Amino acid sequence: MTFSKINIQQACIQKQTELIESFQNRVDSMQADVLEANQSPSQTEDRIGGKVELFNAVGKELDFAIREMDFLETLQPEKQCTIVEPGALVITDKLTLYICVSIEQIEVDGHTIFGISTRAPIYAAMRGLEKGQSFKFNETEYEIKDIN
Repeated sequence: MTFSKINIQQACIQKQTELIESFQNRVDSMQADVLEANQSPSQTEDRIGGKVELFNAVGKELDFAIREMDFLETLQPEKQCTIVEPGALVITDKLTLYICVSIEQIEVDGHTIFGISTRAPIYAAMRGLEKGQSFKFNETEYEIKDIN
């Protein structure tokens, strides 16, 4: 199997961009709603507080997504990795993982790849390992077939 880390990186950036845009649209929509609620005397304090709380929570998610994008953009897909580390493409006997940010599942060049964060428990189980080594996660044994 041939993988292009550059294509994988671009797909991850595209997916993260879509996530950021989605959060930004929600924040923009909610901001108008919160401002309107604050000016309306008919709203109860609880409803206003709930809207503000939700607005703040979505804003925090947006900030987190932006920080994740900043990290994603620091990765160098042209770098050849020999151990499991940020920017590594890890091909196991069961899954193909790109160590970046939590991107879930993406399809690139006909391959299913999961973007995982360095904060993910599965990353902790395999961090620093090399091709040919194995690790166990959630009662499943994985063998690292290749690292790029």
